[in-house]
Amino acid sequence: MIITRTPLRICLGGGGTDVKEYYEQFGGYVVSAALDQYIYIVIHSSFDKSIRICYSKREIVNTADEVQHPVVREAMKLFRIKDTGIEIISFADVPSDTGLGSSSSFTVGLIAALAAHKGLRMTQYEIAHMACRIEREILAEAGGKQDQYIAAFGGISRMVFEPGGGVVVSPVQISHESIDRLENDILLFYTGIKRNSFKVQQALVRGVKKETRTLDNLHRIKNLGIQIEEILRTGEIDRYADFLREHWEAKQKLSDMVSNGRIHRLYETALDNGASAGKIIGAGGGGYLMLHSSDPVNRQRLREAMAAEELEELKFSFDFTGTTVLVDDGIRNKHTKAALV
Repeated sequence: MIITRTPLRICLGGGGTDVKEYYEQFGGYVVSAALDQYIYIVIHSSFDKSIRICYSKREIVNTADEVQHPVVREAMKLFRIKDTGIEIISFADVPSDTGLGSSSSFTVGLIAALAAHKGLRMTQYEIAHMACRIEREILAEAGGKQDQYIAAFGGISRMVFEPGGGVVVSPVQISHESIDRLENDILLFYTGIKRNSFKVQQALVRGVKKETRTLDNLHRIKNLGIQIEEILRTGEIDRYADFLREHWEAKQKLSDMVSNGRIHRLYETALDNGASAGKIIGAGGGGYLMLHSSDPVNRQRLREAMAAEELEELKFSFDFTGTTVLVDDGIRNKHTKAALV
């Protein structure tokens, strides 16, 4: 049996500059933080000579080509999984389509699990690169690359997306005191709105190609990402709210799909009840609302206001391990890296 655990994430700054249409021209710069909310992948050998896949649906097929789940199918093909009698199961701590990067965390965790199943050693860069290859190249899904890399590496990390396609991931040099402050000051509330992130990302890509306004705001967001990394590194955590507020203002101008009437009303309610700033996590349109409040009294008032709106809070700490193989029984044939295509 193989079990992997892969974190979800929040973007602290620079989100959107990791899409290919932007970073190929200007380079991207994102600061993200992994959370102790996880996707779990289990691979188990079965006596039944079939391939069983269990996620929100259940599949029983005879070959990888027959698998309906696109990520599972393509990952199995890349690893040349021809075994019958294999079962792949996934579990998640939070719902999908909520802006925390769950789809890419699933892909990263699956790759780590399949690598362990094949007896392969893969670096975090190799896992993230393969996840991007599956999602962005093979399946041609719209979106950026930060989710795959932060899921693989974990921590509070700076990611530089180079015009040539290279990615450089570096841990932000941040003090324990600053980490504690961020964990206390940032609150996450589920809006109850599920959204199709790919449609929001497609709107962003169209904007990059056609609209100067979108490019101007992505330039602004990238600069904010650089400044946010600086204040985290220097311990000026009190300044984060100002940058977060400006980040949300710029993000809303990327496309009409980022916000809506309910999100706007919830945000205004939060500001009226102790929040100093906030934004929707992920591409936008729904999912989790990230709010900031550095005062304990205001945080309690904010929690009560969001509870009155029937929003559930997601309590979290930061994860510093990235994708991890929790269980590997080692009972399988060992293969070499040549097994990958």
